[in-house]
Amino acid sequence: MFTWIYGLPVWLDFIIIAGIAVLITCAGIWFAHPLVVEIFGPEPGKNDTVTMVLTVGGVFYGLLLGLIAAAAYENADVAQGLVADEAAAIGTLYREVSAYPEPERTLLQQDLRDYTDNMLDEAFPALRRGAEPVGGTALVTRFQGHLLAFQPDTASEQIVHAATIDQFARFDQERRHRINAAAGGIPDVLWMIILLGGLINMVLLCLFSLNRAAHLLLGGLFAFFLGAMIFLIAILDHPFRSDLNVSPEPFESMYVNVMSAP
Repeated sequence: MFTWIYGLPVWLDFIIIAGIAVLITCAGIWFAHPLVVEIFGPEPGKNDTVTMVLTVGGVFYGLLLGLIAAAAYENADVAQGLVADEAAAIGTLYREVSAYPEPERTLLQQDLRDYTDNMLDEAFPALRRGAEPVGGTALVTRFQGHLLAFQPDTASEQIVHAATIDQFARFDQERRHRINAAAGGIPDVLWMIILLGGLINMVLLCLFSLNRAAHLLLGGLFAFFLGAMIFLIAILDHPFRSDLNVSPEPFESMYVNVMSAP
């Protein structure tokens, strides 16, 4: 639902989301103040009743936001771990095919370099845009075809070939896990509950009978924190699209340290 934020700088996303929450709350307090005084009476009015409702609702809403924020952070952390695992699996696979005789060694190594180049130049930029990466599956299939076409002639080659096939299976599994993680996200219905709960809490803030200046200050601070929590969840929702989340650094490091090593 908040996918538009990934096209903007993180600091601007924060200002927009937190600012909208503060603006809505302060506008509601300013314009609703005469009506609140008329219905609930002058200060302190029925503040105890409003406080009770806000406390009960705020506890459940705060618990919801906390759980969702923790889950979003965990998903982002898991996604980064999957990227690191896939990069490590490719690095191990590259070292194992280095034991193959020529010309298979060069052919298989070039396949893995092409896949890594595709990840860095095509896949990660596409994931950052929210698009479906292309080319990776074809490169994996090409490598698999070259790998299975090799016929070992000696016992040592048979051992290396069997180990390489096992490593390829692990790499392919890590790759599928990373692809599945990139397709995740908070369902729209849950986002609707988050926004509805935030709106209800902001409405309850407007119902206090307070001095208008103090009311604006307290309501603005509460709304700012509420907006900050929603921003945090939104920025962690799609971990491959945010500047703060999944990085291609494991692939870059593996490329430099393994594939470019003499």
